[in-house]
Amino acid sequence: MIGLPIVASAPAKVIIVGEHFVVEGEPAIAAAINLRAKASVDLIDEDAVVIEAPSLNYSVKCSLNDFSVVSGSDEAVEFLEPIRVLAREATSLVGFKRGFKLSVDSKIPVGVGLGSSASVLVASAAALLRLMTGKVDRSLILSFASKAEEVAHARPSGIDPTIATYGGVIVYRKSEGFLRLQPAKSFSIVIGDTGMSRSTGEMVNKVRALRERFLDIFAPLYHAAGHLVIEAARAIESGDLPKLGVLMNINHGLLSAIGVSNLLLEKLVYAARSAGAYGSKITGAGGGGSIIALCPEDKVESVALAIERAGGKPIRAKLSMRGVIVSEK
Repeated sequence: MIGLPIVASAPAKVIIVGEHFVVEGEPAIAAAINLRAKASVDLIDEDAVVIEAPSLNYSVKCSLNDFSVVSGSDEAVEFLEPIRVLAREATSLVGFKRGFKLSVDSKIPVGVGLGSSASVLVASAAALLRLMTGKVDRSLILSFASKAEEVAHARPSGIDPTIATYGGVIVYRKSEGFLRLQPAKSFSIVIGDTGMSRSTGEMVNKVRALRERFLDIFAPLYHAAGHLVIEAARAIESGDLPKLGVLMNINHGLLSAIGVSNLLLEKLVYAARSAGAYGSKITGAGGGGSIIALCPEDKVESVALAIERAGGKPIRAKLSMRGVIVSEK
């Protein structure tokens, strides 16, 4: 007997190296961190599906038959659309015929490069599939979350739902899936949130347009980014954090070259380095969002303070080796 409600959570992520380049087939390294999104699902006594985000005061009711929207503000419908698509596809595949309420909540800042939408979708998929099938099948969770992620972002690389599902540190290539890395030691990260939300899809399209104009110039940049990921994987598995920091700095230079940095991001990156970080760089799509700084343990607070003084919001984070987690009450 399944206990209700079912609660699932999934971690946020940072891209250690390789963002943007991964969209065009190069590898990237992502790490799950100890910020999580949560989804809970329970049965209701009506032929409807209710999807809500209580912290935002958003709620949408859909018909159980065809998942058409019955009620909900325009803002709520738009924000919750990827989750509605996910719920519709899961219900259709399984043939689930009972009404339910799915509630989502997240401690992950939105639109700043930490994979908040993917974490919510993975947690939602896990809770729904546990309710509908009685199982926790990570490959199926990832499949549903990845399809729904396409609603949230144009041309997603797939790395966000993968790391949210499996946790830990992974090397990911779009054409090959992922390989789990075994870090020789844990490491501390300080995230610098610019407070500037941006669209991942818009940034991906911006880079693609620039790349198409200058293919001969961009080709060696993408090749260098791919080789850099290989070296970074070796540094992680050998525990060479100073080397990893240098590689992150180089990666930041490549990201600046393809047009995804701005003045505030640069200020945060260099403030972190000046305060003793091994390395620092944009994480995620850029154009706003966040930077990450890889820090010696005794420099975490000084780096966080430097980021704050430079105009960012510091978020101290640790690796999370656990991916999606499902529990029942």
